Amino acid sequence: MAWTPTLMNLDDLQELNELLEQIRSMKVHASSRLGAALKKPLLLLLLVSRIENDRVEENRFHFDDIEKRLGLLIREHGGRRTDSGPRPEQPFSHLRTSPFWILKTQRDYAPGTTVLISDLRRPESYGAFEPKVFRLLRSSGEARAQIVDSILNEWWPETLHGDIREDLGLDRLDSRRRPQRDRQFMIDVLENFRYSCAFCGFHAVLNGVATGIDAAHVHWHSLHGPDNVENGIALCKLHHWAFDKGILGINDEARICIASVFSAQQDGGLPIESLANRSLAVQPRKDIAKRFLDWHRNNVYLGTAE
Repeated sequence: MAWTPTLMNLDDLQELNELLEQIRSMKVHASSRLGAALKKPLLLLLLVSRIENDRVEENRFHFDDIEKRLGLLIREHGGRRTDSGPRPEQPFSHLRTSPFWILKTQRDYAPGTTVLISDLRRPESYGAFEPKVFRLLRSSGEARAQIVDSILNEWWPETLHGDIREDLGLDRLDSRRRPQRDRQFMIDVLENFRYSCAFCGFHAVLNGVATGIDAAHVHWHSLHGPDNVENGIALCKLHHWAFDKGILGINDEARICIASVFSAQQDGGLPIESLANRSLAVQPRKDIAKRFLDWHRNNVYLGTAE
């Protein structure tokens, strides 16, 4: 179904605001060793995507129907390194701690318990939105657009939003609501790295203004990273994306490291793999704080920073 912006009535608007607050209040599991698990937000995006793309006939979502797709999304965008697999049954089970999600299974499970995957796969088991929420999601493209924007802005940096939207078929569902950024943070970070990419040294000027360089948060702003110069790094567009994607990291010796799970399909691996074990191309006047580099290493980087 193609989405076009529409005015919402007051009841729907109130329902949407309540739902947005409930979504923002969701707990995502995090540990210092494995990082944040963004499985619940991905499950919600997948469910909204199915509604948006006319793949839902009733308010029943069977785990079998989305298990494989959700697993792939978790591997690609889940924000967590783990050897135990994506475990899509976890968000499907634990989303029931939110008031908008109902889980029906043959057996009763204590709160906080992950439902056995064999029970989730039973034909009689399913998840569902609270009926008023499902009606809102089904009837309002504006509500779907705002929910997608809110989820992406809450848990991922903007560099990754396009990848996630494309994977889920949500490209056209965009309310164009963007979080306000601290302009002083951008100025301070770019000046700290002399308007050059810290990884490759790229520096360009267009009509007298530096261009093609972003002020990136090391500890993601979407996950409560502060807007101060010690949490910032200047990066070109490509390396900003690769840093947020977890392909690039910075180790304890301030050298660039490349996640072993990444490989470029070209000779020499330019312009990413050739950075491996290099020192920063541009040394900042004020160093990035170790606690923010540690956060990135533990929560974003897809390999061991050695």
